[in-house]
Amino acid sequence: MVLQVPAVELDKLTWPEIEQELRGGRDTVVVAFGATEQHGQHMPLATDALIGDHFARRLADRLDAFVAPTVRIGCSSHHLAFPGTLSISDRTFHAIVADLVSSLARAGFGRIVLVPTHGGNFAPLAAAVEKAPAEHRDRVVAITDLSVFLTIARLGEEEFEVPIPEGGLHAGEWETSMLLSIHPELVRMDRAEAGYVGDPQEGIQRMFEGGVDSISKSGTIGDPRRASTEHGRRYWAAALDLAVEMVEGESG
Repeated sequence: MVLQVPAVELDKLTWPEIEQELRGGRDTVVVAFGATEQHGQHMPLATDALIGDHFARRLADRLDAFVAPTVRIGCSSHHLAFPGTLSISDRTFHAIVADLVSSLARAGFGRIVLVPTHGGNFAPLAAAVEKAPAEHRDRVVAITDLSVFLTIARLGEEEFEVPIPEGGLHAGEWETSMLLSIHPELVRMDRAEAGYVGDPQEGIQRMFEGGVDSISKSGTIGDPRRASTEHGRRYWAAALDLAVEMVEGESG
């Protein structure tokens, strides 16, 4: 049996404590990139950031790593029609990634794991890593493949008979279930309603071209009404297993 060591919260330690951990061999850090954006009428704007908090901590647990504070604003221009959404440009996002990676590399972290928990951050993160200097890029393991989301959607269809369009791309069944399982007090299921439930690929194209409001007036892409805590726990387990596999595969 492998003993799992809890993650170490980077910002809760003093610098000598961090230095001691690094010298002891704990040199992996996990950073999540979330968002502050609308999530339909039933979930808070902090959804992606809250999922980032949980995902990064759980992944860091599995990797015997530090967990850094979640970056809570991302590339969300396609949600700006909905009040409260905050967004930064790709250029700004690239600069944030570059500066954070540079800071962590200078501190002596040997493996910097970057995890986007907002769909709009995947492509900008891949571009940011590509632009990084070789000496920094060699330390970075970034999850930039949207198949993580698709894997969860397929799981919902296979195990819970939730069609992929209902699972959705944003604030649908699987994302609602995941937040329900960690922050049930923030999910208003009495306000949950179906949004866009058409072809997912077409939805992605239309969403990024014309904004989420062009395909869903509620901001939901999917149908969250079948969401449950039980489903959420299963999705979390699958997402974390896949993330560990991706990180260890790239590191190897």
